[in-house]
Amino acid sequence: ILDEVQSNFGRTGDLFAFETYGLEPDIVVLGKGLGNGVPVAAAVGREDLFGALNYGEGSDTWSANPLCCAAVLATLEEFQREDVLARARKSSAIIERGLVRLKELPFVANVRGERGGMVWGVEMADFAGKTAAEWANALVLACYRGDGGDGIHLLGPLAKKVVRIAPPLTITEEEAESAMNLMHRSLVALAETSAAIV
Repeated sequence: ILDEVQSNFGRTGDLFAFETYGLEPDIVVLGKGLGNGVPVAAAVGREDLFGALNYGEGSDTWSANPLCCAAVLATLEEFQREDVLARARKSSAIIERGLVRLKELPFVANVRGERGGMVWGVEMADFAGKTAAEWANALVLACYRGDGGDGIHLLGPLAKKVVRIAPPLTITEEEAESAMNLMHRSLVALAETSAAIV
């Protein structure tokens, strides 16, 4: 059973992570990107496995909600019509370059993600008497504040010291470039004022 709730619909560069990693799962659990913002999830699997269930064993109160099903169909149609993944890969390359550039800063330990995908982890390091967790929180806040009224919304750190970067697959190349420049400026300024981090 492969949990692709967060990794489906292009986050690893392919429509599904199992394609990226060459896996053949028995069951795949999908969500998040599946409905493009509409709360929906699905379990997809081999016919012999799902065929062994008795009527009603694989359903729940919210199964087959018409609005959610329409959102899934619209998402699939958009992926086919607009080649969302090809566009996302172009923006992904820009974001990856921008994130790797952050490794020149002394409090950035590592950047990881799938080439062509749209999710990365920026791991922070202990530096200047501050813990990696303190730097991770400071990074999120610095990006949120941005400069000149522009900021970048990031989720709080994972495992206390890793900041997840997961832009929308529809981000344009120009928006990606602008966001990476803003992030770099914000973090360079953060490095210069490290004494202010609490």
